[in-house]
Amino acid sequence: MMESRERPTGWVEGYEAPVKRALWERVCTFGAPRAWAALWIAVCLYAGLLVMVGLGFKWIAIPAALWLVGQGVLIGLTLWDPKWDEVAGAQLTQRYQDFYDAG
Repeated sequence: MMESRERPTGWVEGYEAPVKRALWERVCTFGAPRAWAALWIAVCLYAGLLVMVGLGFKWIAIPAALWLVGQGVLIGLTLWDPKWDEVAGAQLTQRYQDFYDAG
């Protein structure tokens, strides 16, 4: 018998824990990286609001079509390279010195 202070070593028989998909798979919204998809839909919704106020409700299809095309581009980039946004961010934040001393 085990005393109350002893703990079993190794695996506990019959216990399984699910591995969350977010640990090994990229989290996407509508097939694109979450931040880019959220930013794109926010921009298109704002454009739709401006179009609706300025031109009327019948012109709302233009920002909707623009969102669809842009989301398709984001999905295509994600299918082509799943880490494209990290690569783009690394290239934008990379800093070089303006000059180097000789010697």
